[in-house]
Amino acid sequence: MSKYDIVITLFTIVYGLMLTDLFLSIHKLIRAGKTVKWHWLPLLAAWYLFLTILNNWWGLLPAEGSTDSMNMFFFVAYGHWLFLTYLLVSAALPDAVEGSGIDLKSYYFENHRYFWGLMSGVVILSLLINFIKLLHQADHFNVLTLLAVSALPAMTITLAICKKYWVHATILIILVIGFVSEIIW
Repeated sequence: MSKYDIVITLFTIVYGLMLTDLFLSIHKLIRAGKTVKWHWLPLLAAWYLFLTILNNWWGLLPAEGSTDSMNMFFFVAYGHWLFLTYLLVSAALPDAVEGSGIDLKSYYFENHRYFWGLMSGVVILSLLINFIKLLHQADHFNVLTLLAVSALPAMTITLAICKKYWVHATILIILVIGFVSEIIW
C-alpha cells in the first residue's frame, strides 16, 4: 500500500463521515415534519457546503503520483483542513429538533458567526495550501486565478460579521452561482 493509498483512505473516511453528518441532519429535519419552520438560506448554505466537500474529495484524484501532495506538510495541512471542515459540517444544520420545533432562519442567524467563521478558516487554509502548491509548480502559477479566488475569504468573513438578511442572501447566491458555474465550465 502506497502513501497515496493510505492518505486517500483516511481522507475518504473523513469525507464519508462529513457527508453522513450532513445527510443525517437533513433526515432529522424531514422526520420532524411540521415542527420545522423551513427557510431556504440555511439549506442553501448546507448545499454549498455539500458541493465544497464533493469538489475537494474529487480534487484528490489528480494528486496521485504528485510529489508535493505526498510530503508531510501537505498531509498535515490537509488534515487541519479536514478538521475545520468537519466542524463546519457539524454546524451547518441543527443536530436535533426539540419537541417544540425549530425555525431554520433563526438557527442560521444564531449560528452565522460560528458557521461562516469556520468557513473563513477553511477557505483561508485552502488558499494557503493551494498557494504553496502553486509556488512548487511555478510553470502553472496563475496570478489572475489567485486574485479572483482571494475574494472568497472577504465574502465569508463578511457573512461571519454581518447579520443583515439581504447581505447573506446576496453573497450566498453569488457563492453558489460561482461554484456551479465553475463545475459546469
